[in-house]
Amino acid sequence: MKEEIARQFVSFLYGAAALDGRVVFLIVLIVISVIVLDGVFRSAEKSAEETGLAKDAVTVSIDGSKTVPVREYVSHRQGLAGRPDALILENGFIIPVERKPLAKKIRDRYVAQVLVYMRLVEEFEGKKPPYGYLILGPNCRRFKIENTPERQAWLQRMIDEMREVLEGGAAKPTPHPKKCRKCYMKDSCSFRVEDEAPNQKIRSRSPSLSKSAEQ
Repeated sequence: MKEEIARQFVSFLYGAAALDGRVVFLIVLIVISVIVLDGVFRSAEKSAEETGLAKDAVTVSIDGSKTVPVREYVSHRQGLAGRPDALILENGFIIPVERKPLAKKIRDRYVAQVLVYMRLVEEFEGKKPPYGYLILGPNCRRFKIENTPERQAWLQRMIDEMREVLEGGAAKPTPHPKKCRKCYMKDSCSFRVEDEAPNQKIRSRSPSLSKSAEQ
């Protein structure tokens, strides 16, 4: 587009000598305005690509944006608060989007965060979102997190455990072999676990992370 504008601008300059000075000035202003608008549109498209949002997504909120309003939810009823990285309007629902630019794979805590956002969206927007999106890594891999009763029950158990600890209950350690191996307290920790056996994987506590489909 810029190349085409430049060619048209040159052709205008060739005929400028025969035109009134004010007309030439007006033409120059128009050309400069088109170039500036083209840059703005390209910048907006690049920002959408970097967040992983589809080009046809209707954006409701983007955290940190200077042009799109930011929505932050604080629920005293649920004792939850959050500010999604983005909110989009899709299929008649407001869908929360969480971006993890350095993440390589889905983690339980990422899923829990999206589930919390879906609870908050339901309370404040008046409509339960059927899913949310996780966008991982520099390549913006997008995963749909379904808002199922099983996942919400898993989230509630996690919240109940945290509240129990805040009220003075004993914290329940959840050691992981890879983290234990790197921990400088491992020699004096009674909860440490050894490396898993070959081909043995640590299973996620989330009931259905395997059903999170990459979009």
